[in-house]
Amino acid sequence: MRVAGVALFAAGLLVVPLASAATFGRPAEIPLVRAPVALAVADPTQDGSGDLVLANATGPTLTVLPGKADGSFGPPRDLGAGSVPGSFAVADLDNDGSDDLAVAEKGEIAIYLSADGTFVRKSVLSAPGVSSVRAADLDLDGNSDLIAAAATRSIVTVFMGTDENTFLPGWEYPTANPPAAILAVDLNGDELPDVVTGGNALTVLFNNGDGTLSSPVQVGGPSEVLALASGDLDGDGDVDLAVAHRPNFVSVELNSGDGQFPNEGTYAVGATPDAIGVAFLDGDDTLDIAAANRGTNDVSILPGTGEGRFSEQSRLKVGKAPVALTVEDLNGDGVDDLVTANRLGRSVTVLLNGADAPQPVVCLVPAVAHRKVAVARRLVGTANCRVAAVRRKFSGGVRKGRVISIAPVPGTRRPVGTPVTLLVSRGPKKKR
Repeated sequence: MRVAGVALFAAGLLVVPLASAATFGRPAEIPLVRAPVALAVADPTQDGSGDLVLANATGPTLTVLPGKADGSFGPPRDLGAGSVPGSFAVADLDNDGSDDLAVAEKGEIAIYLSADGTFVRKSVLSAPGVSSVRAADLDLDGNSDLIAAAATRSIVTVFMGTDENTFLPGWEYPTANPPAAILAVDLNGDELPDVVTGGNALTVLFNNGDGTLSSPVQVGGPSEVLALASGDLDGDGDVDLAVAHRPNFVSVELNSGDGQFPNEGTYAVGATPDAIGVAFLDGDDTLDIAAANRGTNDVSILPGTGEGRFSEQSRLKVGKAPVALTVEDLNGDGVDDLVTANRLGRSVTVLLNGADAPQPVVCLVPAVAHRKVAVARRLVGTANCRVAAVRRKFSGGVRKGRVISIAPVPGTRRPVGTPVTLLVSRGPKKKR
């Protein structure tokens, strides 16, 4: 990931002022109809090109953007029904080799299985207040288990997967505080996933060896945790933690090998880092950190310099209010790229590492005020939009039969085929 500091633009590329820093090309902002709240890459078609899967703030529940081999994406497809999701996990939940989804909705977890190149809602697990969900094989039986958390309850709930591709009823485990973020990763080297929760502190529920979890152990760390990621950040073979927290920091918690974190480093990033990822971004052999900052509409890159230390941030502008981040090689060149889901921008931003992202074809709402209706229709079609309605009103300032305004407003970017409305003048209202 990258460096914080002053960024330079040259030949359309963002150049970070470090010798080994990653260079991201021109971003692609792909407009959406709905506001995304969560993001992941999955491959339900098993064609080798990852699709972007988004959970939406309003129905339909999910949107899928089919991936192509060059880092571009096809037109969005909406699917699913149900309550507004908070997050979702990608895993092979039915052991057929394809990616499936566990979607945290209001009071339940909806299971979507891949079928015919898409996802089909199949079953529901009761999970009161659930806000986040992760998948891991806690008992190493070959079946994915689900770990759910509710941001208002000091518990995590575990649903153990069975050989029949179903889940046992949830079993609740107490945590030290309500979890705002959860993670499943082996912290003590026994090859069994442990559960990390982040809220007002970091808490670990160690795996007992049979998939059950121990009582919570507070391991310090920052308060007001927003997101968690993991990786061997200091190269010693143990899994460390990267913690995004308010108001604008990432803390690096270095593992002593037994799931304790005596060493910590804290680094400034943009405001309200709602999502975090760990990857090799700049071509060296040390992991880097990326954080998506909802409050400043950008991504901070912290480049690893070795032994668990990181350089000052650099910042990449993305869409408005990025709330989710994924790290994935989108164009098959062997290096990781970045994607953010931008809630207020109603978009995703694609950043390719070392290349310009292919620009999407979009509906760019044209300026058609004072045009004749026939001309306005033609301009709307040329802009990859479509006229859905023509409304009329009296106007003393615009000639009869001419367009007063268009909605959405001119310059708005929307998916191809977005319907627009023309407001056309009836001319001045006759006096009585």
